[in-house]
Amino acid sequence: MHCAEEHEPPINRRRYQRYEIDTHLHVTVLGAEQRVTMRGRALNISEAGIAGVFVAVWDVGTPVHLEFSVPVTSSPVRVGGLLCSHSGYRYGFEFVDLNPDQREIISKTCRTLALLQ
Repeated sequence: MHCAEEHEPPINRRRYQRYEIDTHLHVTVLGAEQRVTMRGRALNISEAGIAGVFVAVWDVGTPVHLEFSVPVTSSPVRVGGLLCSHSGYRYGFEFVDLNPDQREIISKTCRTLALLQ
């Protein structure tokens, strides 16, 4: 006999696989009287977003600009984002309004990192 839990769908299933990435992550908070850019470290990336560590206090839902380097291009990636989650100093950002070029660079980054992990 199987447990009932085995028949329930996974609650924390993610749409996209996460891949470890160790790079600088700059976050500029938007909507404030004065734009503030904080520097941190990226922890992981997926096709939907990026997570990093910052010594800062931001509210979930805060719109941001993200800038980070990836191994598939020499230029930094600059995209819009939205703060989705945080736990302590760890923050998760969702990418928003990606153009086709940005989406392709992030997708290619994830495929490359998948081969390395």
